[in-house]
Amino acid sequence: MAPLAAMLGAASLSASAQEDVEESKVEETIIVTGSRIANANVMSPSPVTTVGAEQIQARGTVRVEDMLNTLPQVSPSEGSGRANEAAGTANVDLRGLGAERTLVLVDGRRMPYGSPISAPADLNQIPSMLVERVEVLTGGASAVYGADAVAGVVNFIMKDDFEGIMIDTQVGAFQTGNSNDMLERTLNASNQPVPGSTMDGESVDINVVFGMNGDDGRGNITGYFNWKKQNEVLQGERISSACALGYSDGVFSCGGSGTTFPGQFTSLGGGIAPFSFTLAEDGGIRDYDPSTDTYNYAPLNHFIRPNERYSFGAMGHYDVSDKVELYGSFAFTNDVTTAQIAPSGDFLQTNTINCDNPMLSDEQVQTICIDNGIDPNAADIADRTAALSIGRRNVEGGGRRNEIEHTSYRVVGGFRGDLDDVWSYDVFGQYAKVSYSDSAENFFNLDKLRNALEVRIDPETGEAACQVAIDGTDPTCAPYNIFELGGVTQEALDYIQSPGFREGEVTQEMFSAVLTGDMTQYGIATPWSETGLQVVFGAEYREEYLTQKNDALTREGKLGTARPDVEGGVNVYEFFTELQLPLVENRPGIDELAINGAYRYSDYYDTTGSQGTYALGLTYAPVPEYRFRAQFQRATRSPNPIELYSPQSPFEFTLPANANGLYDPCAGANPARSQTECARTGVTAAQYGNIADNPAAQFRNISGGNPNLDVEKSNTYTFGVVASPSFVPGLNLSVDYFNIEVEDFIGSIPEEESLNQCLTTGDEYFCGLINRGANGTLWAGDDAYVIATKLNTGSLKTSGVDVSASYNFDVASYGSVRVDYLATFLDTLDKEPLPGLDVIECAGYFASTNSSCGTSKPKYRHNLPVSWMTPWGDLTVRATWRHIGSVDLVGSNVDNVNTVLEARDYLDLSMKATVRDGVALRFGVNNVFDRNPPVSTNVGSAGGSFGNGNTFPQVYDALGRYMFAGVNVTF
Repeated sequence: MAPLAAMLGAASLSASAQEDVEESKVEETIIVTGSRIANANVMSPSPVTTVGAEQIQARGTVRVEDMLNTLPQVSPSEGSGRANEAAGTANVDLRGLGAERTLVLVDGRRMPYGSPISAPADLNQIPSMLVERVEVLTGGASAVYGADAVAGVVNFIMKDDFEGIMIDTQVGAFQTGNSNDMLERTLNASNQPVPGSTMDGESVDINVVFGMNGDDGRGNITGYFNWKKQNEVLQGERISSACALGYSDGVFSCGGSGTTFPGQFTSLGGGIAPFSFTLAEDGGIRDYDPSTDTYNYAPLNHFIRPNERYSFGAMGHYDVSDKVELYGSFAFTNDVTTAQIAPSGDFLQTNTINCDNPMLSDEQVQTICIDNGIDPNAADIADRTAALSIGRRNVEGGGRRNEIEHTSYRVVGGFRGDLDDVWSYDVFGQYAKVSYSDSAENFFNLDKLRNALEVRIDPETGEAACQVAIDGTDPTCAPYNIFELGGVTQEALDYIQSPGFREGEVTQEMFSAVLTGDMTQYGIATPWSETGLQVVFGAEYREEYLTQKNDALTREGKLGTARPDVEGGVNVYEFFTELQLPLVENRPGIDELAINGAYRYSDYYDTTGSQGTYALGLTYAPVPEYRFRAQFQRATRSPNPIELYSPQSPFEFTLPANANGLYDPCAGANPARSQTECARTGVTAAQYGNIADNPAAQFRNISGGNPNLDVEKSNTYTFGVVASPSFVPGLNLSVDYFNIEVEDFIGSIPEEESLNQCLTTGDEYFCGLINRGANGTLWAGDDAYVIATKLNTGSLKTSGVDVSASYNFDVASYGSVRVDYLATFLDTLDKEPLPGLDVIECAGYFASTNSSCGTSKPKYRHNLPVSWMTPWGDLTVRATWRHIGSVDLVGSNVDNVNTVLEARDYLDLSMKATVRDGVALRFGVNNVFDRNPPVSTNVGSAGGSFGNGNTFPQVYDALGRYMFAGVNVTF
C-alpha cells in the first residue's frame, strides 16, 4: 500500500500544478473476457457467463471454488474436500478437460502457478468479498491470452474504485442429521460407530475494504484485509463416510485396509506353508479374515480440511494527465491448511523377520519359520531369516498430518491512456511469487522400522534389543514389539516416527505492451457501416519458474511415497494482434454484421519452440432483439515445468471392484480373469489363485514428467443465439453449442486401461507397462507397479449445449421477481488414451482415477435461482434449485447402487436486507433438506483422484446443510 500511496501522491502533486487540465480521455468502456478490444457495443462471439457479487454473497461463499463448482460448465477439481495427497490449493476445471487447461485471470491478467507441486492457479489467493464479478468464457482463448486457455478462461474482476469503509463479517457452519437407513445398517453390521445429528465445520470470514478518491475524482486507492478460518470435519462425523465402504452380494459393507490393527502377518501366498494371521484376544494367533479384520481408515481422514488465511492488498489508479493514467496493485495471501489421513504403519513394506527374534511367540515362530523350513537356531545367522510381510497400523501414533502453507504476493504496475483520438495504449509489468512448505508428522521412517523389527538378545544385558543397538550402529534404536497386544512402547514410536519437510516456490515475471486503435476516423470502414475497423497489436514476455525440494527421507521415500525434487521453468516471447470489423450496421434485415479475428505467435525457446494460435468469429443481428454468433479458435498449451521435469517415482492409483468383489482382476482364490489372461501381466502358474488383493483398492504406479513433451493443440467451435424478444419484456435468453477437441493431450495412460489391454489383447506395449512383484501383487513391494508417466497421448473431445436465461417481472405492489436459469446439456466427453485405442466415454460417467473419467460428468446440470426484490427495506429473498444428473461407473456392465451415483437436487435459501443506512444483514441455508451425497466404493481416494469419503465432496454437498449469517456495514 505504501508504494501505491506514494505513487498516487506524487501523481497528485504533479497534476495539481496544472491549473487547467482537460478531462481524461480514458473513457469507461466495456471489455468483454475473450477480447482486448474495448468497445461499449461489443458482443462476445464466444459465450461468457457472468456471476456477480450478489450471487456470491447469496451462497455465503468463503471459498471461491465452492461458488464456481455450482456452475454447470465447471467440473470440480482440487479443493478443501481433499485430504489424501492434498496440494493445499483450490483449482477450477472448465468442461472437465483438466484444471491445467483452464486459464485464470485477475482483471484480465494471468495468475501464477498455484504451487510447485500443482501448476493450476490457486483460487485461495482471491478474496471473495472484493470480487465484483466473475466472467467465465468456455472454449479456447489462447490467441488472446496465451497458453493454457484450452478449455476457457475464468476472469475475476475486482472492485477497484471503492470509496469509504466497509466491514463485512460472516459466520457459518454445517449441520446434518446423519440420517440414512442403509448406511446405518452397514455401520451396525460391522460394529462401527454411527454418527448422530451434529453441527460442526464452523467458519469465520472477516473483510475490511476501504478506499478514497482524490483530486476531484482523478484517482482512487482501494485497500482490503481478509481473515478467514475454517474448522475441520472428519469423515467419522458423517454417516456417508464413517467407514471405508466395501461392496459384495448386492450390499455395502465396511471394508478397509489390509494394513490393520493389531496387524496382518502374512507370507502373501508364498513359502512351503503359506500363512496369514493376526493376533487373538487371548494372546495367541488366529487366521486373518479379510472380511472382518481390515482396518477402517476413514474416521480420522479429513472430510474438510481446517484452514486459516490472511490476505491484504491495495489497488490504485490516477490520471496524471488527459493522456496518461498510472495504475498498480499489490496482493498478499498467507494460507495454512492441515491434511490428515489415517495412521501410518508398516504397509507390508518389510518382508523378512529374524526367527531368533525374542519378540516372537513360540506359536509365531512355528508358523512363520519352522513350518517353512527355517531353523531359528541355525549356525549361520543369515539362515535364520524367514519371509514375513507385515500390515500393521500405527494406531498408537495417531493420524498422519501434513501442514501445508502457501504465502503469495503479486505486484502489478503500469500506465495506460490515449495517444490521440485513434490510438490508446496499455503497458504493464507483473511479478508474482508463491512460497510453499509442507511439514509432515506421524510418518514412519522405513529404515528405522526395519531396524526396530530386527531384535535379538543383547549378550551384555540379557535383554531384547535392536541388532543395530547391539552392534553399535544405532544405539538409539528401541524394539518395535507388534507381536503381542500392548507391546508398543513410546520409546519405539519416538525412534521410528520421523518428520518430513518439503519446500519450494513459484515465480512469475510478465511484461506486456498493448496498442489499441479505432480506425473509424481514418475512414477504414465498409460502405455499409458507421463503425470502422478496431485493432489491437501487442507484445508480451513471460517467465515462470518453480523449484521444489525435499528432505532426504521424503526424497528417498523413507516416509512412504518418494517425493523427488523438481526444478524448471518456461520462458516465452509472444506477439499478438486482434481485429473487429463491422461489415453492415443499421440496415434493413441487418442491424449488425461483424467479423473478428485474433492471432498470436509464441516462442517457447527453451522447451517446445514456436507455435501460432488464432481465432475467427462472426456476429449477426437481424434486429436488435436477436443476435447470432459463431467462432472458431485454435488454441495450444505448452507443458508446464511439473509435467516436463518431475522425476519418475512411485505413486498410487485405484482400481474398481470386479464381479468377485476384489480389485486386482488376478487376485484371490477365484480371480476375475483367467490364468491365461493373468499370465500376460506376469502372473505365474504358482501365483494364480494365491495373489493377495489390496482391500483398500490402492495400487502402485510409476509416475513423473517427460522433458520431451510437445504442445497440446485444440480446436473449439461455438455457435449460438442471444435473444431479448420485445414481445416478452424482461426475458433474456442465450443458447450456445460448443465443441472442443484437444489433440496430443498431455497425460498418462490410465493404469486400468493398460491392465485391461494387456489382459485382453496381450499387446506387448501395454504388458510392458505392468510389473508384478515377486509375490504377484501390484502393490506390495518396490518391484510391483504399473508405469504411468507423462506423454503426449491421444485426444480429448467434448461437446454440448449451454442454456442461459433470465426473466424479470413485477409483482404488482410487491416488488419484482428475477428468474435465472443456467444449464449445460453435455453430449460427449471422450478420452482416447492413445491413437487407435477404444475411446473412454465420460459423458454421464465417473471413475476412480482422473486419468480415466474422474469426478462425476453428468449429462445434465442446472442452477436455477429465483430472486424476489421486495419493496420493504431493500429486502431480497432468493431460492436456488441446483440439479446434478446421475452418472454411471465407466466400463461397468452392471447397474446397482455401487455403480450408479444417483441424481441430486439441492434447494438453497438466502435473504438479504438493509436494516438501516449502511447496515445490511444476510442469512442463508444451502442444501436445506440435508441431502446425503451418493456413495460408491469406486470413487477413489488416492493417486490423483478427487474422491474422498466414498463420494466426490467437491461435486456434492457431502457435509449436509450449510447455514450462514453475515453483516455488512459501510461508512
